Amino acid sequence: QLKFAACYQSSTAAGGVCERAFDGRTNQNYGAGSCTHTNAEKGFWQAAIKGFARVRFVRIYNRLDCCSDRLNSFSIFLDGQECEQSYSSRKSFSVKTFSEAPNVAMQTVFNRCWRRLQSAIDNNDHQLYGHKSCTHTKNEKGWWQARTKSLSHIRTVRIFNRMDCCSERLNNFVIMVDGHECASYKSNSFFSIRAFKCNRIGQVVTVKNRKTSPLTLCEVQLGWWQATLKERSLVRKIRIYNRLDCCSERLNDFSITVDGQECASFKSSGFFSVKTFQCNKVGQQIRINNRKRSPLTLCEVQTFVGCFFESNHWPDFASLASTSNDMNRQKCNCLCSKRGTSVFALREGNQCRCGDNYGNNGEAERSDCRLPCAGDSNQICGGRMINAVFEVDKNHC
Repeated sequence: QLKFAACYQSSTAAGGVCERAFDGRTNQNYGAGSCTHTNAEKGFWQAAIKGFARVRFVRIYNRLDCCSDRLNSFSIFLDGQECEQSYSSRKSFSVKTFSEAPNVAMQTVFNRCWRRLQSAIDNNDHQLYGHKSCTHTKNEKGWWQARTKSLSHIRTVRIFNRMDCCSERLNNFVIMVDGHECASYKSNSFFSIRAFKCNRIGQVVTVKNRKTSPLTLCEVQLGWWQATLKERSLVRKIRIYNRLDCCSERLNDFSITVDGQECASFKSSGFFSVKTFQCNKVGQQIRINNRKRSPLTLCEVQTFVGCFFESNHWPDFASLASTSNDMNRQKCNCLCSKRGTSVFALREGNQCRCGDNYGNNGEAERSDCRLPCAGDSNQICGGRMINAVFEVDKNHC
C-alpha cells in the first residue's frame, strides 16, 4: 500500500479535513471522525504519494451512516491524466476498487521528441543511412531519448542498428526508463536487430552511449501486450491436477496460453500431483500445450480469479448454493454449473456461492483466502467474509 505525503481538497466542511482519507481507519460512520467533507460544490480531493510509483488500483471507502448516494459521479486522475475508469451510477457503494483496465492496450506511442531524433520512431526500420531513417549524433558519449504518451509497462526495447556501415559503433550502451537502467549491451561484435528485456514502469526511454562515438539508431520499438476483455477475464492463476494412478511423468513438459499468449510453462524430469501456475493474462481461451509426443491427461483444470471482500449491504454473491462439511472446489463448480453462472465463490471453509459479478467490495490479498475447504484440506475455501472466486468449468461436471 502506497503512503501519502500530503493532501489538499477544494474546501473543508463539518471538520472533514483531507488527511482523514488516509488516516489508516476505515470506519464508514462520519461521527467516528474518519471521513472527509467539502462544501456543496463540484469539489475535489488530492494527495501526493511518497516518490514515483505505479498505481495499480485505488480503493475508496464511502460514507455509510447516511448520504452514500452523494458519491455516485466522479473521476480519478493521476498526475493530471484521467484514469481509464470513472464512476457514474444511480446506485451507491460501500467499498469499491478501481484497477487497471485489463482491456486497454499498453501501447507505447511516442509523442514528444526533437525533430532530429524522430528517425528512430518513424515506423521505418530500414537500416541503410541513405534512406533517412536513422539517427546520428556527433562523435561523443551521446544519448537518444523519447517519451511515451502515458505511464507504461515497458517490457522490451527493440533496437535496429545501421547496416550499410559502422555497425560496430553500437556495441557499448545502456537503456534506461525514467533514469533507471533496465538493460545494457557491451560486445566486440555487432548486431543487426536486437530485443532487450526491460520490464520497467515509466515514460522516458533513453539509449545512452558509453563510449565516444556517434550514436546511430535506425529504429527503436517498445514491446507491449494487448487484449480485449469480452466478459470477465483476468486469469490470475491456473491450477492443474495430474493423474496419479500411473503415467504422472507424462505431464512434465507443457506451456499454458491465454488467447494464444503464453503465461506459464513447466519442464521437469519429475512430476507433480497438483500445481498452481501464476498466469496474470487477460483473455477467454485457455490452452495447455503438450511439448512432447505423449498423451495429455488432465484430471482437473481450475482458473483462479482472485480473493475479494464481501459485504452484507452490497453482496457480490447473495445466492448460497450449499453449506456442506464435504465442500470442495469440484463440488461447488458443479453446483454453480447447473445454475448457469460464470463464476463460483468459496467462503468460510464450507460455503459455496454462485454468481456472475465480483469485486464490487474490493480485492483482498491472496493470503486472506487461507481457510481450508471442509471437504479437502489441500484446497482453499476463502476466508471470513472473503470470497475465493473461480471460473465455472462445465466440462468437469
